[in-house]
Amino acid sequence: MNPDANLNYIYQSLGITSNKTLKDIIDEKKEERSIASDKQLATLLGINIDTLNRILKGENQKVDIISFIKISHFLELSIDETVKVYVATLQPDAIINIEDTKKANFIIKNFDLDGLKSIGFIKSKTDFKAIEKRIVNYFNISSIYDYEDKVAFPLYSKSNLSSNDLMNIFWIKSAYSHLEDMHNPNEFNPNDFKSLISKIRPYSRLESNGLLTVIRALYVVGVNVIVQKYVSKTSVKGATFIVNNKPCIILTDLYGRYDLLWFTLFHELCHIYYDLEELKSLSVHLSGAPDLLLLNEDRANIFARTMLFSDEKMNYIKPHINNHFMVSKYAEEHGVHTSIIYGFYIYDQPKSKQSYLYGKFNKYLISSDVAIKYVKTGYLSENPREEVKQILEKISK
Repeated sequence: MNPDANLNYIYQSLGITSNKTLKDIIDEKKEERSIASDKQLATLLGINIDTLNRILKGENQKVDIISFIKISHFLELSIDETVKVYVATLQPDAIINIEDTKKANFIIKNFDLDGLKSIGFIKSKTDFKAIEKRIVNYFNISSIYDYEDKVAFPLYSKSNLSSNDLMNIFWIKSAYSHLEDMHNPNEFNPNDFKSLISKIRPYSRLESNGLLTVIRALYVVGVNVIVQKYVSKTSVKGATFIVNNKPCIILTDLYGRYDLLWFTLFHELCHIYYDLEELKSLSVHLSGAPDLLLLNEDRANIFARTMLFSDEKMNYIKPHINNHFMVSKYAEEHGVHTSIIYGFYIYDQPKSKQSYLYGKFNKYLISSDVAIKYVKTGYLSENPREEVKQILEKISK
């Protein structure tokens, strides 16, 4: 953007529409009231003549509010209108400096800088020029202010957002931005989608390529799935979106567990299966965070449990949970990864026992990294669109 265009944009954002300077308006008013000179005006207003001259010349200086009140009374304008006219009189570098302050305030209001620094998205919490550039490039927006409109629906109604809220919003907008870049040519086919769900579970046994294979199959029936790195302060396990009129799922590597990854996938698939119309009305649902849609989470959890490893099967293997050979054999017979059985077993126990059991069976709860390496996005890339393009190449093969 060239300097003149940038200056015009700043004038517009400040609500400055008149080409008249403060001196132009004061001269008109002086003539109307037969005031012969600036010195006479300064005496009339009770303002030092040097101060008045600097204001009229638009010199970069601090102007006391009392002087502005006096001038606004003389001009019969509101303080706000007087300030806008004065700003239009200032030298361009001063106006840009005002806009820089406005942008910095916007950043502080809309972003949790501590959280963004902790995930490596920004390097400094005080270099607002660099922060602005990082955000604009990452979200592919023309102005920092466009961040507010990046997702075209309200996320939170309250005015005072906590750091957790701000990180949730950042996570949502980041995910939405990635999904916008996934141009899936396949139309969503509800019937093919529903018939596919029952065929997914056995692929959990393929640690390296099972998830990728399932994501490819979902892509063919018009459902986009990618994994986005977990963001601190969000507690988001997954999310369901409608982007470009297609259902989309984002999974996270929260807790880094393979079994939770598959559970979250089925949880989100349930929302597409049952809640598609509700999703279309608001376009986003988060699992693991405060629910913006109030969808039936219990149903989604039961659906995921049933599709992966039902309570009936769990009741059968539970007495033999300490016999890894039997658990592994039973998992093979029912086409499910062993870690899912152990994960469900731990979850079903009283919270007082879960920590102990996690330590006992942790060696069977493998990392999710093995499954998501081809479909995971992060926050360190300077070109996230290229990152999504590479993922899309893997998925659409």
